[in-house]
Amino acid sequence: MRSVLILCAAALMGSPALAADALDPAAEYAACMTLAAERPLDAFERAGHWQGLGGGVPAEHCRAAALLELGEAEAAATALEDLAQSSRTSAEIKVGLLRHAAEAWRRAAQEDRAFGVLEAALRIAPASADALEDRAVLHADAERPWDAVDDLNAALDAEPGRLSALVLRAAAYRRLEAFDLAQADLDRALRVDPNAPEVLLERGALAQASGRSDAAREDWMRILRTAPDSPAAQVARGNLERLDVKVR
Repeated sequence: MRSVLILCAAALMGSPALAADALDPAAEYAACMTLAAERPLDAFERAGHWQGLGGGVPAEHCRAAALLELGEAEAAATALEDLAQSSRTSAEIKVGLLRHAAEAWRRAAQEDRAFGVLEAALRIAPASADALEDRAVLHADAERPWDAVDDLNAALDAEPGRLSALVLRAAAYRRLEAFDLAQADLDRALRVDPNAPEVLLERGALAQASGRSDAAREDWMRILRTAPDSPAAQVARGNLERLDVKVR
């Protein structure tokens, strides 16, 4: 699933030590969320202190994010759901909190709860490409590729050039063995970004599914050359190892 909506666009880093005076809420939020991903226990403590200083929704969100990274997925999901329902914030922020709650429920292996939370998000913002894409991922994981395609169609209606939705729809079409439709989506995605590693990764998977192992190898090797540190490169290495074993 894609990363959920971050409430502020700033990507500033801050020191873990909090100063009550001269606190910049946007910078503090960005720093706390970064810390939640890297050192969640420190972030949990930082967010709690910030709450005491009146940090409001951003502080509570960071605290829940830290809980999730500490392995307390159910507690984090409940906290995020409650925050979305009780806070007086914009529809965009509520949808972001609900998406994060859905991610937490998924990590708690409670897919039905995740679906329910995304349904709530889509009642608030029916054309949210982010929420539609998240729900499509859940459908794909539950072996419902046509439902995934329906959600991705809607996401692409909302954002026609959305690269991630094109790749996900291509993957769904591949699973349905609708290879021509998958290829059309990947061609469209490559016009958006000719070197996108996630597109090349899926094009390699499509080539392999179509019996074109050499083409698959070429795409996966290209990822290793152009984006060796990307998440796609890690998957590509595994794919190449399995391909080599199969060839032998």
